[in-house]
Amino acid sequence: MNVLLIIVVALVVLFLAMQFTAYFKSRKFIGQPLPFDKLSSSLKNLIKDKNSVLYFYSPNCHACKQQSPVMEELKKDFSNIFMIDASQNVSDARAFGIMGTPSTIFVKGNQIKDVMIGFRNETALRKKLAEL
Repeated sequence: MNVLLIIVVALVVLFLAMQFTAYFKSRKFIGQPLPFDKLSSSLKNLIKDKNSVLYFYSPNCHACKQQSPVMEELKKDFSNIFMIDASQNVSDARAFGIMGTPSTIFVKGNQIKDVMIGFRNETALRKKLAEL
């Protein structure tokens, strides 16, 4: 029984360590210029010199299945939201250091203003959009 408890605790600690690693890695991008040299030309043309929201998702992600309808609803009011399938656009996701989905990147001008990882409700997202 003690071995099972140790294994469970180790798995929980490993999971939490992965979550914190993803969070802190994403925070280092805040305030940085957009990585234009690493972006696909299609994404580069969409966001150059614009205030934008880049929503990275994956079709198999459970949290993305909850977040995507919220983003679709927000797109009705904000034309600057771009939904990017990270599994189909791996190079773009890698350019922003996306380690998990859903990830939302707020761009002001040509600079990364903020990064959110995980599910966020519509109210929190609208608040961030108002800051752009």
